Amino acid sequence: MSISLTALFLIGLTLALWIYTFIFLRSVVMERNLLRKLAYQDPVTGLFNRNALELYWKQRNSKESTAIMYLDLDGFKAINDTYGHQIGDKLLRRVSDHLLQVTNSNQKAFRIGGDEFLLIMKDYDADQVKVLAELLLQKISAPYNIQGINLQVTGSIGISMHPSPKKPLPSLLKEADIAMYQAKRMGRNCYAVYQKIKQGANARSYGTASVKKLAAGIQKKTKVQSIQQMATF
Repeated sequence: MSISLTALFLIGLTLALWIYTFIFLRSVVMERNLLRKLAYQDPVTGLFNRNALELYWKQRNSKESTAIMYLDLDGFKAINDTYGHQIGDKLLRRVSDHLLQVTNSNQKAFRIGGDEFLLIMKDYDADQVKVLAELLLQKISAPYNIQGINLQVTGSIGISMHPSPKKPLPSLLKEADIAMYQAKRMGRNCYAVYQKIKQGANARSYGTASVKKLAAGIQKKTKVQSIQQMATF
């Protein structure tokens, strides 16, 4: 009888140790995921942040061509100052939803500043990048109703595209930033491509038909979870 009790005690102790180990390892994994989320995810929008941008660039395939779309919101500061950060943050999340709705496996969205966003595209098609910019502008400029307040913002987008994969990230960002300010000088709610700035090209020549064709191929997401982009780069 004593042997049976001892055996049962050992079995129970073993099970308890296995359960404790499982719970401990699970808590470690959850803590690591939380730390990763805090390190690489913007807390307001759920998009990748600057840390994630640097990590993404280091991990990317160096043989892939890259295009960068630099988005700055027009009129956001006035809304933020008038209605407060709570309304401003909700507006930023709505804009972020638009960014996530147009991304696919070859595109990643980042929030790099107050109302500044990046969309990075690998193995891009130049025409599609431009039409995508037009589609994004249309989405962003649609009216918003946040807590009963009717709001509207527009975007200025600068685009830098390079078939050479060796172009360093700071150079691409600088070019996209220059193009973005060119878009603001062009009247805002439009975009400019860096390579064509000297020729005074206005990339908004792409028509609504092209935008609708691209939009038809994008699956609309009715609810965007903040963790969606935290999958592997």
